[in-house]
Amino acid sequence: MNIQRLSDTWGTVIDSIHSNKLRSGLTLTGVIIGTAVVALVGAVLTGLSQRVQEVSDKSAPNVIYFTKQARIGPSLQQPTAEERQRKDFTLDDAIAVSELSSPQAVSPQKVRGSYGPSANIPKLTARSREGINPLILGVWENYPEVINVPLERGRFFTETERRGRASVAVIGYGIARQVFEELDPVGEDVKIDGKLFRVIGVLARSSGEGVIGSDELDERTVYIPFETAEKFYPEIEETLIAVRAPNGRVDEVTDEVTFLLRQRRGLKSSDANNFGVNRSEQVFELVDDVISGLGVIVIPIALASLFVGGVGVMNIMLVSVKERTPEIGIRRALGATRGEILTQFLIEAITLTGLGGLSGIAAGLFLAFAVRSIVSFPAAVPFWAIAAGFGASVLVGLIAGFYPALRASRLDPVEAMRGI
Repeated sequence: MNIQRLSDTWGTVIDSIHSNKLRSGLTLTGVIIGTAVVALVGAVLTGLSQRVQEVSDKSAPNVIYFTKQARIGPSLQQPTAEERQRKDFTLDDAIAVSELSSPQAVSPQKVRGSYGPSANIPKLTARSREGINPLILGVWENYPEVINVPLERGRFFTETERRGRASVAVIGYGIARQVFEELDPVGEDVKIDGKLFRVIGVLARSSGEGVIGSDELDERTVYIPFETAEKFYPEIEETLIAVRAPNGRVDEVTDEVTFLLRQRRGLKSSDANNFGVNRSEQVFELVDDVISGLGVIVIPIALASLFVGGVGVMNIMLVSVKERTPEIGIRRALGATRGEILTQFLIEAITLTGLGGLSGIAAGLFLAFAVRSIVSFPAAVPFWAIAAGFGASVLVGLIAGFYPALRASRLDPVEAMRGI
């Protein structure tokens, strides 16, 4: 087919779609929904992944967490029986790690509360008000050197306060607003699980650039001295060791600390680690689990919508072939080949679904960025989502349009013109 005939065929296709705008639009509903879902999910999931990396790099660059269990942070998976039976890290383990030359900073950590929803929530009260879901972390005074801990006011506790098991606390900005409202919390008292603490610092307000919207975790975190946490929470046996490595030396520090901890735990060279080694980005593995889960759930829905759209396109193309039978007969009588008729109807089907795909992509990206603007939900535009959405819509048109196009090309010219 030469360029002129291809141009004529394209013009015929556009005229056909234009003359049946409502029918064409209704036919493409499934294709539009399917490609919109692909574009929306792709934009949101890509944005989530990028935001996780950004938050990790900003809050805990070059940080390695050594834990009793394989994972750190919120997770959809429960610890295995073997993980639960492992020996806990101790304060002596953390001290031994801190004496190594390669780490930039080291701090043990005890956790009271949960990184996610939990029934075992600490109680923080002041002035007859209660903070919402506080997360209590017992750490060393150098913890701001391990993790970025910006302060709004006040200060972090000192080594003397830690060693003396002082009842002092640095509270999150959200907790401070909840229990003290506009009052300056520094110098005020709070009760944590019934124990009296003096507030000596308030964390800076979140940037609003957390994994999903604001940094809710930062807003509700409360730091207390590690030894104070040991005194008030002797039932919390598990200790996490957070290690910050100098830039470009994460692998070296990881290997050195791992070797030391294996020695202290009596492991042979042939034994696997009986503790977890996690990079800072692995703290957010729950987000990766959610992303994978959403993909598994949503993609079949998108494919089902595309399938329904394909059935609609095939149906409308069969109707179109029947309505335009005399036209096909005339074109054949004027010299059009079967291949040209086949190409015309295939191009029409592909153009129809292609336009639906572009409309769906535009709708999906609009929804993604609308959600980002309204609730600060991360969204990005991945090329693969656009390509996948458009490619899927074109493929639907090719498959759904092939049988009607083949049927049109096989019509007998004489029989077709009898319908005039």
